[in-house]
Amino acid sequence: MLTLALLGIAVAGTLDQAVAARQAGDYAGAAQLLDTLHPLVESEEEARWNLERGLDEELMWHHAAAEPYYRTAIDIGGDAAMEARYHLVVVLDDLGRYDEARAELTALLTATRLNPEFVPVLGIEQGVLDVHTGHVDRGLRRIERSIARVGDVKRHSWMVGRGRFVLLDTRAAEGERLAFEGQAARLKRKLVARAKVLKEVESELYAVIKTEEPEWITASLLRVGDTYADLADDLVAAPTPPQLDSDQIPIYQAEIARKAEGPRTKAYTLYDHGVSFATRLSWESPVVDELKARRDELAAVR
Repeated sequence: MLTLALLGIAVAGTLDQAVAARQAGDYAGAAQLLDTLHPLVESEEEARWNLERGLDEELMWHHAAAEPYYRTAIDIGGDAAMEARYHLVVVLDDLGRYDEARAELTALLTATRLNPEFVPVLGIEQGVLDVHTGHVDRGLRRIERSIARVGDVKRHSWMVGRGRFVLLDTRAAEGERLAFEGQAARLKRKLVARAKVLKEVESELYAVIKTEEPEWITASLLRVGDTYADLADDLVAAPTPPQLDSDQIPIYQAEIARKAEGPRTKAYTLYDHGVSFATRLSWESPVVDELKARRDELAAVR
């Protein structure tokens, strides 16, 4: 009996080691430790084991692989099941399985054991799902209201960052739909309008940075960088105003090319900031790979 008791203590301690490894960013190491440990895990720790194993897969960007672990934890029940369902909602959303994500979110919101503190946090995800399913205005309002109601922003900074990124992304897309065409005066008005949108997008970027969440900071720097790069490309590709004669056209095109250099340089700077930020934190993700690729592409043409 003493040997079994000591083994149980050792197993629980190893679970804590796996959590520590995950929190230190060693997701593969944590997963390996959990897999080695699994045959020794007692029934009362099985839900927690599955939750931790799912987290490791999710943090390695293997969302589909995380799903079965979360579902197993949910089936077992208990506190780990509640947390697993929260992560399952996000995973299903990120996989584009919105109806399933909404069903799991509804189950979570109606759970009798749900801490009221988490209601606005889940409200942010409700808004994100609204946006992803085409209910954009409703989703944006819900995200903004829910963020304002979050009590402990530092504790829930990841979901706050997720919501703010969706606000930023949606606003950036609105600006990108302002096409440059027609007379020179009309082009100028569209340029002013896009500059105004970019100012609002940058304001949201600063709000994302305040969350101190690397995932959303790097994603936002990439998104805003892309918005500036698109502005530069749209300027260069804009139709030449029809009233210009053959002598005026090259002058106009040279001026437009000059104006495009500003947003192109801004895009490069944002990409480079994202790469530098990720390097300082030793943060790795598919988004960081995109930041590096975009920065290097612009470096080749600047």
